[in-house]
Amino acid sequence: MSSPRLFAIGLAAAACLAAAGCALFAPFEATRPLGPCGFDVATLQFAGDALAQARCLLRPVAPGGALSPAPAALPDTLAALIGQPVGDLKPQLRRYLAAQRIADAGVGGSLDAPLSRARDDDPGSPAARYFVLHDTSVPWLGDAASFPPDDDPSVNDLGRFAGAQAVAHMFVDRRGQTLQGHDFGVPWRATQLETRRIGVASRGLFLHIEFAQPRRRDPAGSPHNDLVAPLPGFTDAQYARMALLYAAASARRGDWLIPAFHAALDEGIAGAHDDPQHFEIARFADALARLRVTLAR
Repeated sequence: MSSPRLFAIGLAAAACLAAAGCALFAPFEATRPLGPCGFDVATLQFAGDALAQARCLLRPVAPGGALSPAPAALPDTLAALIGQPVGDLKPQLRRYLAAQRIADAGVGGSLDAPLSRARDDDPGSPAARYFVLHDTSVPWLGDAASFPPDDDPSVNDLGRFAGAQAVAHMFVDRRGQTLQGHDFGVPWRATQLETRRIGVASRGLFLHIEFAQPRRRDPAGSPHNDLVAPLPGFTDAQYARMALLYAAASARRGDWLIPAFHAALDEGIAGAHDDPQHFEIARFADALARLRVTLAR
């Protein structure tokens, strides 16, 4: 997400963007790899193996959307998983979800259902392989002196994102509670790379997760900028649910998905977003490691 204005435009255009032929954002014919991470429209993947792709797609994002030029340094516990088979993760998750009374909608749908496939769910196309991390950049607090507490209702109103044209598959508030916009089996697009560059072939290849994060105006910037995000950017509860969603989606695919930042996907495209802000890879890796220990018991 980005500014309130862009968020409103995104909601208004969501039906068009989700459609197979949206004239407003007709993609160009790609003749070479797209963007700094080198997306190949023919193979429907970024350059390199799964780990190399993740290191490019998880580079730190600065306010305003500038990404580090160097590949991300990934914790060993996360690097060892990306692109690898999940093993007996699915039965472990089934037991855990039942014990915790977490409904299918809380993890993007049934573990027994297939993920969406690229090319608008074409049976011969690859299953979703990218787990895209966003922040909502909502609510915008303008010139407020501080951010509200993480349990404040104003920053945890997921209902504002609900509806048939929800902009992402899953939404997670500051308390770790979720709203399902679309099952992980539903092909969807939510980035400019998908809608303006790749085109319909991308629909179903990316899973989109929005994490509630308010924003404030930077006094040194434009009147309506939203450059200031809270520190830390996300809560322990959000990282815990992030790990669970990542595990659930990966279990449905059969191997661990490639995590990616929204900003990295749209890097180099005019109007690109700057999310997620203040994301801590180590905290995500730690939450995933803790989840895996719990699941193995």
